[in-house]
Formats: sequence, structure tokens, C-alpha cells
Amino acid sequence: MDAKEIAALADRIAEGRRSRSTMDWLAAATADLSEQDAYKVQFAVQDRLEAIGWGKRAGWKVAFAVPAQYEPLKLSGPAFAGIYEAGIRPSGTVFEKGWPLKAGIECEMVARIAKDAPAGSAPYTAETIKAHVANLYCGMEVVENRYGDVGKLGGPGRIVDDVLQAACIVGTEIKDWQGLDFATVQGRSEHEGKELGAGPGANVMGGTLISLAWLANRLIANGKMLKEGETVLTGSVHPPQFLPGPGKAKSEFKGIGSAEITVK
Repeated sequence: MDAKEIAALADRIAEGRRSRSTMDWLAAATADLSEQDAYKVQFAVQDRLEAIGWGKRAGWKVAFAVPAQYEPLKLSGPAFAGIYEAGIRPSGTVFEKGWPLKAGIECEMVARIAKDAPAGSAPYTAETIKAHVANLYCGMEVVENRYGDVGKLGGPGRIVDDVLQAACIVGTEIKDWQGLDFATVQGRSEHEGKELGAGPGANVMGGTLISLAWLANRLIANGKMLKEGETVLTGSVHPPQFLPGPGKAKSEFKGIGSAEITVK
């Protein structure tokens, strides 16, 4: 795509987000898009959402952490996308009718970044990224299907629009995260007491700190970096689970803590 085509697609997506309308046209519009161009569009969308008052991008999310998620979408690996100030909410948040358009949830750990993670002499690892983490929390990502039939939307089409991102729910602070075995923690999500999905921390690229290091390196490769104060959704232990209707939903890491929402 040339710069004009990128700008036109970004304008259209940003307007769809602003008006909270169903973008059933996006699958066809991005059917032949490359991953490289998809990220160019994503960054342009983020700039436009900030410009129209949607809110400043306040961090990032890791998506498609395992091959079973990204391979069917014909992506080369996991993906990343932006999250916004207006979408960072505390546990217990109530979403009124009308937004998200069709809510889904994912069980994730949330990181708050203590200091910038710029390019260095070597790529970041799970060990070296620790120094850049201020806190970790049990959290939930709220995603939304703003496309009609989301199954028709390919990987690049999801990347351009922040991979279904709607909100980041920050729950219980994990006090002793430095000594946690991230691969063996067990996460689960439920709606009105019924389990929707579950999985081990190993599903997040082998563990939360591994995915966070991956994100730091991928951002650098794209001319960006993790910055002090940013919030990061580090990847879900299970695929997104769309809620069957209104009610209370909860994501938890067993024995560690949880995050909850109510959708009207």
C-alpha cells in the first residue's frame, strides 16, 4: 500500500471506531493486506483515534500467543496492538448497553512498565525485561466483535484495528511476581458462574515475561519501544470467549487473584 491508501483505510477504521458502528466491510478491504502494511495502518489508526479525542494510546497488547491461534489466520507469528487510556478500567467496571458491540473476554496478566525499554546491544529476554516491570496484575482483556462475522476477518485485518481490543481490566496486584512460575499458573474465565475457557500460563509464549520480552523486541523492530508508565496486556491463556449475553464475567489466576466486569 502507498501512503495515500494507508491514510484512507486508517481514516475509515477510525471513523468506525468513533461511531461504534459495525465494520462488516473490513474483511474485504484487508483481504490482500500484508502484515507489514497492516502495522502501518494500525499506527495510523492510533494517531487518528488520539486526534479525534478517543484517547491517547496508553500501552500495548500481545495477541495470538500460540501457533494454534496465528497459523489459521496466516500470520507469521504472534501480533501486537494498541490499548487506550479510556479503555483501562479497574476490576468491577460496569459496561452499559451499547458498548462493547459484542463483548468477549480473555484471561491475561497486565504489566505496568517502570522504565523505557530502548534498543540495546542484545534483544530482551524474560530475565532482562524484569528490570523494566513496575507491577504485574491479574487482569482481563475485553474484546469486541465490531465486524459482523469475525470469522471472515484475516490476521492483517485484525492487526489494523488493534486486534479486537476494547478494554483492559486491571485486577489483583501480584505482590511476589518475581518468584512466580509463569508457565504453570492456571487461568480461567467464566460468565455468570459458567466456565468459558481455561489454560496454563505456558500458553502465553511459555510465560508472561517471555511474551513481554517478545513485545519489547517487536516494538523496537517497528521503530517504537515500551515506555515508562505504559500498560501491557501480555497475552491470554485461552482464546477469546464471546459472552452469550449480559451479566457478570470473571477472569482469574487460581490462587493468585482475579478481575471482574458486568456487561449490561
